[in-house]
Amino acid sequence: MRFSLVIPTLDRPRDVKAFLEALTRQTFRDLEVILVDQSGSDIYDSVVADFSGIWPIRHIRIDVRKCRYACIVGASHATGDIIAFPDDDCLYLPDTLEQVDAGFRKHPSLGLLTGAVLNQYGHPSQMGRWLTASAKLNESNIWTGLVEFNMFIRRAAYEAVGGFDANMGPGCRFVAAEGQDLGLRLLAHGVKGYFDTRIQVIHPDKPSGVNLNRARSYARGMGYALRKNAAPWAVLLEFAIRPVGGILFNIIKGDRKAVLYHAYVLLGRLEGYYSSAARQAAKTIHGHA
Repeated sequence: MRFSLVIPTLDRPRDVKAFLEALTRQTFRDLEVILVDQSGSDIYDSVVADFSGIWPIRHIRIDVRKCRYACIVGASHATGDIIAFPDDDCLYLPDTLEQVDAGFRKHPSLGLLTGAVLNQYGHPSQMGRWLTASAKLNESNIWTGLVEFNMFIRRAAYEAVGGFDANMGPGCRFVAAEGQDLGLRLLAHGVKGYFDTRIQVIHPDKPSGVNLNRARSYARGMGYALRKNAAPWAVLLEFAIRPVGGILFNIIKGDRKAVLYHAYVLLGRLEGYYSSAARQAAKTIHGHA
């Protein structure tokens, strides 16, 4: 079983080099790397040259600076059985691909495998709330059971649903939740998905300082995805109640920064959910907004 690793990247040659160095320590070796370079320069040329003798590396340059558009372009060149989209600043553990390969071989009916995220210190990531136990993916738990850089998909299934939504992800108005969007379309197509805690990828936690605009933009993507995919009411309530609870709790604590953070998250989710783009997407897919 061969892997196609599509890496969208922009101005991070050091991070890409670190990822490729970690990749040399994989216990599973049948893979190809497709680097989709959005930098508009030659800053990746030496990195590609350093590793081109280890596995096939295709270096694709594009002018559009949209992360998931880059993934779509890269995926069109993939030849492997399994396709994945690692972030340029993440790292695979030595057995990551071996675990994925074993999972697909043991369960041939699976079309999507995903797993846990560790931070740079080997601890559970603070990036979000994730499932804590292995589980079958469904339309409810996929919202906290999938992240883009740790999702592995049978290429035939990926192509059958049309891949990522190019209007979601970094570089777009709706910055986040493009993985959930893709995962839900896979499930709707009849693809079986599974979250396996043994499949682990390292991704650095962002600095702890509160970035209100970033929180709002990521939340806007989540709101868009929730409406586009007709999320169940229980999921909608959870994603509304949590920031409201955070606002009230931190008002009592007197933590103004935390109050603002949760307020921006709530605002972003409402902006995304009630956007004309989300309404139109939901109407196109489900026949109603």
